[in-house]
Amino acid sequence: MLKKRACLLCLMALLSLVSCKPKYGVNSAPNLTTAAADQVILIDFDQISDDVIESMDPEDFPFVKNLTISGNNDTHMVEVNAEIVDNVSNEALTIFLDQLMREISNAAAVQDFRYSKSTDDSYGSFFQKYGVHYVITKGEETVEDVTVQPGESFPFTA
Repeated sequence: MLKKRACLLCLMALLSLVSCKPKYGVNSAPNLTTAAADQVILIDFDQISDDVIESMDPEDFPFVKNLTISGNNDTHMVEVNAEIVDNVSNEALTIFLDQLMREISNAAAVQDFRYSKSTDDSYGSFFQKYGVHYVITKGEETVEDVTVQPGESFPFTA
């Protein structure tokens, strides 16, 4: 009987020790590293150009013959040059420019997480700090030559 009680007491002590498991780590979300709002992060426009041109499917925009994207961190301006074929409707050109600006904004947001990505009704926050100068040509003829300053609205829908 005494042996049974001692065994039962040891079993209860063992169970109580097993139930008190230590916690390893914190149960909250980790802090993400973010740059200070005033810290300058230079945008790599060569990378943006590569990413955007890769994501703009030629099957979706077969009327675009050539597309170049560059930019300048000092002037905060993105330069876009696109050459198109003849007989492109204004609607098709608007859809192309809309998608192009979304892709540029999203590529910039990948490089600097302080910029928000584009949504259905906005081009994100990249164009609040950077402007765009885009030139659309058809052969030697300039179809559009537009400069949109930082924070201004685009002449096409977002």
